[in-house]
Amino acid sequence: MQCPACGFENIPGSDRCDECMEPLAELDLPQAQSGVQKRLMEDSITRLETSPPHSVFSGTSVAKALELMKEMNIGCILVVDEHQLVGIFSERDFLLKLAGLGKPLTDVVLREVMTPKPVTLEPGDTIRYALHLMSVGGFRHIPIVDNTRVLGILSIKHVLRYLNRSVLRSEIRKALLQQPSPGI
Repeated sequence: MQCPACGFENIPGSDRCDECMEPLAELDLPQAQSGVQKRLMEDSITRLETSPPHSVFSGTSVAKALELMKEMNIGCILVVDEHQLVGIFSERDFLLKLAGLGKPLTDVVLREVMTPKPVTLEPGDTIRYALHLMSVGGFRHIPIVDNTRVLGILSIKHVLRYLNRSVLRSEIRKALLQQPSPGI
């Protein structure tokens, strides 16, 4: 990797130039080429159709939370106390933390089994960053917050829908451009 400041040839992946100490980390970032890849890497999560936030208090029973999730057909519910996001409870939390517990779900409250202090996104974050967080964290839902106000929930389904629409639009546009123009 060649330093743009002094021209010294550095080992690929170097954070700083070995000759002049110029930062090189930004030069090693992957760059979007075009189409869907460019959209994923550069578009903000505001381009996605996210779900409205549904929330309950941390003292809510798991039975009640599951009932609400089933009724609203959602995979997770946010846990708030005093207008602050304190946790998230998902289908996965239910399966991993409660299955086989042997305790009635009406006797277990969310604060005991929720995922506390969930990872969050801000409206300006990119889709690429959201996917990175989901991959590293191993989860499918991320709350979107602006300061302390919860704006919505991003799910992997939202990203897949966006990709599907983007690819379909791209393919339709390409097909239309390849059709011969009608003879006059």
